Amino acid sequence: MIDRNRKSIKVAIAETSLILRSGVAAALTKVADAQLQIMEIALYTNFENKVSTFAPDILIINPFFGGKTNIDRCKNNKDLGLGNTKFVALLSGFVDQQIIENYDATISIYDDNAKLSALISKLTNSANLDDNEEEQLSLREREIIREVVKGLTNKEIAQKFNKSIYTILTHRRNIARKLHIHSSTGLAIYAIANGLVSKDELKLKKRPSVDDFE
Repeated sequence: MIDRNRKSIKVAIAETSLILRSGVAAALTKVADAQLQIMEIALYTNFENKVSTFAPDILIINPFFGGKTNIDRCKNNKDLGLGNTKFVALLSGFVDQQIIENYDATISIYDDNAKLSALISKLTNSANLDDNEEEQLSLREREIIREVVKGLTNKEIAQKFNKSIYTILTHRRNIARKLHIHSSTGLAIYAIANGLVSKDELKLKKRPSVDDFE
């Protein structure tokens, strides 16, 4: 049952297809255990204006909306004000993992009500989107933390994930910003406390430096 006193959750759906966009909106209203304000975005040309004005808590978006949505740019563009927004990739078919790795979650047009409800519940509970709580890390950011505290250098991490060093540095800046952790010791403690690594794995070849996050 929806708690009428609970803060309303803003959800934006960016998808050019009317059927998919409206279908997702209708499904959300049926399964979400929260009060939702839903805004549909059909055109990429007014995407930035709409999301900056609406300031959604959750943005459900086709990864190829507008050609290919640059999620890192959206998250880091202060003018858009999406620093605390949860990004959900709306999938209608196979998509390469590298394209969706920086999203907070994915949703498929083939998902049933139970899966959709669980996802929305998880996102609304984690984000709610309490400004005092840390931002949720992406799967890739969690993987990078593991490698950092195990002692890999930026170059080694970039090679392991087949990414550029610039991309790895961007991830590490985002990690520091989200966790408010700027020391190697603090990051190692976080990784152990949250089950990202075990104490046995924490045999660092080189202690990560705070400078690596700048």
